Amino acid sequence: MFGLLHPALLLLLVPALWCCWRFRDGTTATTVVRVVALVLLALALAGLYRDSDSKGRDVIFVVDRSRSMPADGDALALEQIRLAEDARAAGDRVGVVSFGRAPALERLPSESARFGGFARALDREGSDVGAAIDLALEAIPRERPAAIEVLSDGEATGAATLPAARRALARGIPVHTRTVRRAGSDKAGLYDLELPPEVARNEPFQLTAWAWADEPCEAEIALEREGRVLATRKLVLEPGANRVLFRDIATALGAAEYRAVLRVEGDALPDNNAVVAGTLARGAPIALVVNHDGRPDLLSTALARSGIDVRVTTPEEAPATRLAWSSVRAVVLENVAADRFGRKLDIVRELVEEHGAGLLMTGGKASFALGGYYLSPLDRLLPVSMEMRNEWRKLGIGIAFALDRSGSMAVEVAPGVPKMDLANQGTIAAIELLGPLDDCAVIAVDSAAHTIVELTTVDDAEALCHEVSGIESMGGGIYVRTALEACVDQLENSDAQNRHIVLFCDANDSEEQDGVVARCKELLEIGIRTSVIALGTEADSDSQFLKDTAAAGEGTCTFCSDPSDLPRVFAQDTMKLARSTFVDADTTATANATLLGLGDWMPTTAAPLAGYNLTWLRPKASAGLVTVDENAAPAVAWRHLGAGRSAAITAQIGGEFGREFASWDGFAPLSVSLARWLCGRDELPGTYVSARREAGEALVQLELDPTVAGAPDPAGLRVRLRSPSGRLVAETPLDRTGETSFVTRVPLGEQGVHVGEVVFGDGQVVPLPPVSLPYSPELERIGDSQRGLRLMERVARESGGETNPIAADLFAGERIGRAWSPLGSWLALAALCVVLIEIAFRRLQLWGWLAAFAARPMRALRRERAVDAIPEPAATVTAGPTPVAAAARSREAPAAAPEPPAQSPVTGDLSDALAQARARAQRGQKR
Repeated sequence: MFGLLHPALLLLLVPALWCCWRFRDGTTATTVVRVVALVLLALALAGLYRDSDSKGRDVIFVVDRSRSMPADGDALALEQIRLAEDARAAGDRVGVVSFGRAPALERLPSESARFGGFARALDREGSDVGAAIDLALEAIPRERPAAIEVLSDGEATGAATLPAARRALARGIPVHTRTVRRAGSDKAGLYDLELPPEVARNEPFQLTAWAWADEPCEAEIALEREGRVLATRKLVLEPGANRVLFRDIATALGAAEYRAVLRVEGDALPDNNAVVAGTLARGAPIALVVNHDGRPDLLSTALARSGIDVRVTTPEEAPATRLAWSSVRAVVLENVAADRFGRKLDIVRELVEEHGAGLLMTGGKASFALGGYYLSPLDRLLPVSMEMRNEWRKLGIGIAFALDRSGSMAVEVAPGVPKMDLANQGTIAAIELLGPLDDCAVIAVDSAAHTIVELTTVDDAEALCHEVSGIESMGGGIYVRTALEACVDQLENSDAQNRHIVLFCDANDSEEQDGVVARCKELLEIGIRTSVIALGTEADSDSQFLKDTAAAGEGTCTFCSDPSDLPRVFAQDTMKLARSTFVDADTTATANATLLGLGDWMPTTAAPLAGYNLTWLRPKASAGLVTVDENAAPAVAWRHLGAGRSAAITAQIGGEFGREFASWDGFAPLSVSLARWLCGRDELPGTYVSARREAGEALVQLELDPTVAGAPDPAGLRVRLRSPSGRLVAETPLDRTGETSFVTRVPLGEQGVHVGEVVFGDGQVVPLPPVSLPYSPELERIGDSQRGLRLMERVARESGGETNPIAADLFAGERIGRAWSPLGSWLALAALCVVLIEIAFRRLQLWGWLAAFAARPMRALRRERAVDAIPEPAATVTAGPTPVAAAARSREAPAAAPEPPAQSPVTGDLSDALAQARARAQRGQKR
């Protein structure tokens, strides 16, 4: 039996056939073949399928991986899945769905595959059981016998669960449940931490921690600020609510995060024993200078002398949370590499783009492109671009990339994004920097080397990138020695003076290490260096080997703990190899009139430069100092970024290449002018904003005073709120509740302190006070310890399932169903073959030959018919009467006159008939 998924698409045949007939330009056979191809394509688009009987049964496991599950929850689920896989009979299939705040399909139903473990990245701060059941239903074909088993604690925080169970019942699919709960009892916990949302600097204030207990128990509660313990209270918790008071003084500007931690002996659920909250200490804004050692230097001293509140730190000691950055008005990055910041660069980007702060980057060999800021979160904020332009390069490089495609590269770092894809993107980012001066090869390595791109000149980077984008993880391990030798084989054919191997591998899974370090030293003698990009940290098992490999090859070893950062790391390594993004020759930089945009000041002398980072001015940016050399590159540049601002000094300040610039008489006034311009955002007049938590929502209210001069236009008002992890929780408009009043509510879905701002239509922003969700939604105190168990039992009951079934029972029941096989791909392939045949016959002029060949039997038949139609000459035979009869007639009748002799009919000559038959056959052939 056949059917169509989208029968309405067959209507496309009507205009297609009309066009085919209207614009026909060939023989009748060509038109017929094209019609056949169109019909096949239409059937493929309409989803033609074959419906047939199928044997077997599907079982989908739906596994809760939210934060409320016990620590061994994944192990228990794996055990149940493997028991079901062992119980499969012929035709049976097992699939897996995992879920947290949202569900994810771990594996489609399979007859033979063994589930290797959970790989999908999930948000564990929620559990939507209903959505997970719906996803399992989608994975089961219609009319296929199946069952679903849910493994969960039943503490659902998503949409209603029971409607999903009823949808399963409607399809005849039972939902079995297995309740997985933590062992022991939950004696006590914390559920709130109260403190004022805003305080003045050096103002004392009170904090209140609220705890609950089911029975009297001894406990200890500690109060922490930014990870440092401020005070500890020992007490006996009484059944019900318990109030514990603390005090603190806001000695530091900006927002601060407080955390209360409860310790109770024998508590089965310690995850709900901590609550967090935040407050904002207001005061004068600060400029945060980040340098290599955290000590005051020439730049920070010059800014401090001008009256700017300056703090100096290192990338490692810089604030780690968005909340702690809230008091920073300007960030100065002074020749420090991007690798040292980790994910803090994302916070800096948000601070500038969304909160209206300023950003200044100064030059040096640990800054701009050489420092790894190309393709970093700060790249597009700067007033200068850092790409490597081939027209300014003088020497090319020969580079071979060896990419680990072992089994570990298949692990997803985000839903649908495996590590291998990010490694491919990193290689593509490096190739896009190369040009016709360079040679490139790409090799994928597991237990053997697989050449993806043979060594070639980079004339068509797009084509090379296309080849690289198709690399997939194929299992096995990464054989480092094999990868090294494969790269050497490629680079031996390169004429570039600067030849380099880039090994990308997992810092926990690098095999075949013997002889690699010694081989790297040998390669130096023939001019080949070796660098390593390791996915992991220096604490991983193979990190020392990888560092030794890079050191022996006189290259760099970069550890990347965040796979999404791989494109930036690959690009940084390539730029270092090219050695064309830092100019270390003496030159000067002269000022132009645009420098007056920073203040009422102009230098009287040119700025001396011993070196600078080669960059390019972005559109809509301004350059105040420009180098006096062949590059005419910006030495000082700036631009606006909506409410934020950014600036760049491409010269190093102090150090090997910056002593002359720092001693220039215009250095101090230029630096102070830039810093004041970056800190120049004023509070918006006539705006009053408040934010507080009500239940699990943030209530944001805004009041505008239209009588104040310069009050902003309320058009386009919206609230932007980010969670503690940086996730954009909402960007939603405010609803008008009065002539000058606006309000909105935003759900808080993650434990911790949320930060945000009110954004006006013209890009101006007003920071919000911090809004805290003290507890995780997964750990919210409900007061009913049996709620989850009852929900799981009801799901099973309303869908016709069972609780805690054994593996063999999951496959019990109906085993004959209907299965449909889609034929669309086969029809499309058939249409393609028909089209190719039509093209071949038309181009090779085979239609005439085919027609002649087909007409040959007809000609023979017509010839035979023509011959049969020619009449034979008449033969006249006259038999005389017998003597007796003749005598009798002569006596009966008088003698008659003799009749004339009979004439034969005239029918034409035989040759004329044959000629006529041939003419008729020729006319038939022409038709």
